[in-house]
Amino acid sequence: MMNVLGKGQEMNIRRATPDDAGAPAREQTNGVLRKMKVRRYQLGEERAIWRVYYGSTRNIVGREYTREQVERWAPDSFDMENWKKRLAQKNPFVALIADKIVGFAELEPDGHIDRFYCHHRYQRQGIGSALMRALLAEAGRMGLTRLFAEVSTTARDFFLAKGFTIDEETNNIVCGCPAKQYRMSKQVNP
Repeated sequence: MMNVLGKGQEMNIRRATPDDAGAPAREQTNGVLRKMKVRRYQLGEERAIWRVYYGSTRNIVGREYTREQVERWAPDSFDMENWKKRLAQKNPFVALIADKIVGFAELEPDGHIDRFYCHHRYQRQGIGSALMRALLAEAGRMGLTRLFAEVSTTARDFFLAKGFTIDEETNNIVCGCPAKQYRMSKQVNP
């Protein structure tokens, strides 16, 4: 069961398994089990969140898009003050393993999922699923009935697996470059 998170609160993500229903999610890396936490962003974590965004954009998203697009989306130099302001406004959820931020996701008051990223070295380890569960719990607390996002080619299959549907395929201008994306949505809390 998930409880709703406010600023400064945290929860252990729980994943039911046949042998251990309700146990905290644990990720196996190099033979070591590690517990994952999802909570709201805290002041001072801006650089760690930027590293997740930068690394994922450059190493994962870069497989589907051009070098020019990726360099515009995640430039080598960036304005940390603007990034801090953005995070303070968005108040994203962050996923942590061994106190290291390995993912983040933003949910806006209208149900829009803005940024949703997992660390490029921690792909396919349940981080995205844990973040999505946190967003769904928050959507329930907010009384939202629909979540929606503009999803990259890279993330399309993940969102489909989480019950989102493709509403429209687009070629949006992102940071000055055209980019194929998918407008996707999911009905929640009917």
